Amino acid sequence: MRQRLSMTSARGTAQFCAGVMTEVWRGTAAAVPVMLLGRLRRLELPGRASDVAFDLANYAYRDRFDRETFAYSRRFRVGDKIRSFDDTMIFSERRGCIVNYLGSHQDIAADLHCEVTRDGGIRMRGGSQRIYLGPVRVALPNALRATADVVECYDDAAQHFRISVEIASGAGRLFGYRGWFKVAEVPCGTTDIPSGVRPDVERAAD
Repeated sequence: MRQRLSMTSARGTAQFCAGVMTEVWRGTAAAVPVMLLGRLRRLELPGRASDVAFDLANYAYRDRFDRETFAYSRRFRVGDKIRSFDDTMIFSERRGCIVNYLGSHQDIAADLHCEVTRDGGIRMRGGSQRIYLGPVRVALPNALRATADVVECYDDAAQHFRISVEIASGAGRLFGYRGWFKVAEVPCGTTDIPSGVRPDVERAAD
């Protein structure tokens, strides 16, 4: 877990992950707006399925605001379709937590608070959220925000990582998945990051 979470732009590596999500689900109709936005913003939500092939690429770089940034580029392979779900994370000293920007245009910013689990994994819980309507930032009230609960750990016996993700709101469960993956770390400078990974729009620290 330390090796996986300590990647920075100075290290000059990328992580390529592959595995299987044993369960993927999409919940209430409240997820529909995200689905419609997702088609244009690399935030596509797979439907309910099992044993879904899963790829994840992680890249570290400094964004145009010179913030250390960790990018997640996910691909869910459901039948003959590929669903993309991308986000980027920075650490905000002002907010005292990770800020997770969702999608290719960083339209949604969510605080993430981390803790170590009993088995040495990491748990990230969602906090305050903002959405961007062009240049305007709007803070979401508790009743409207979606809450993330992400748990990742390493299974020594199986020799792979396990992950569980659940996104819910006051309207019910929206989206989630759980399964396993293995990680390969390879050399990758910031100039080697493929096009289409970095966001098309980067938001200033909020």
